Amino acid sequence: MEDHSLEKKYSKLIVAVSIIIPVVVAILFGVKLKDFGVNVEPLSFLPPIYATTNGITAIVLVWAVIAIKNGKQKLHERLMTFAIALSVAFLVMYVAYHMTADSTKFGGEGAVRYIYFFILVTHILLSIAIIPLVLITL
Repeated sequence: MEDHSLEKKYSKLIVAVSIIIPVVVAILFGVKLKDFGVNVEPLSFLPPIYATTNGITAIVLVWAVIAIKNGKQKLHERLMTFAIALSVAFLVMYVAYHMTADSTKFGGEGAVRYIYFFILVTHILLSIAIIPLVLITL
């Protein structure tokens, strides 16, 4: 009986966090520190760092798959935890950069424009959908 109530408690928490994270990110993405009188230079050094962080995350995830396929459960767990930490670091840097820098408008036209926005929209939707999946597997 306790396991069911604990599972229910975590289910509610997962739902809440899965809603709160995208909402907070969307709000912060629209906030510019300069609009509040905070005079801060754009954190233009961050994009290559968070891009590298994403690349390392991909490598860690592949390594984690290899580990679990080889029966190394503890290594797999550690690598997955590391991947989550890297993802959180990415998100913090990404939001910080966008809170200090102006957005760049996409200048493409024609079919390229539709392809770009298709990739952008699906990327955003998948980044939202992955949150509960990650939390459930924790």
